[in-house]
Amino acid sequence: MPAGDVTAQARESAAFRELTEPYHRELQVHCYRMLGSFQDAEDALQETLLAAWQGFAGFQGRASLRTWLYRIATNRCLNARRTASRRPAKAWDIPQVTRPSRPGWARSSGWSPFRTLCWKMRRLVLKRATS
Repeated sequence: MPAGDVTAQARESAAFRELTEPYHRELQVHCYRMLGSFQDAEDALQETLLAAWQGFAGFQGRASLRTWLYRIATNRCLNARRTASRRPAKAWDIPQVTRPSRPGWARSSGWSPFRTLCWKMRRLVLKRATS
């Protein structure tokens, strides 16, 4: 690759980073809310930015850059959720720790562990408030 091409690509990369940097945190939060896992949100954010970088030439500007990035992030998160639902559950592999049991209503609902925890906390607060 000629030196001019490398320099041009570095400039494009820096420009893309400068355009997307203000949205990283809110996109990460968006992905976290959709996936319920910080690690999965990080992965989805990286996939979002890679897809945006690869498809930036096709960005026509009919919507704002923020809207375009959110659309990509939402699609990546939905794909991750679909993929996760098709994968078999991992075996419990934490030594010397008993696997927590989930109540029946949480098992059948398909709720994320975060949502289940929020529901338990809500029930605990209400129970303490009424006691």
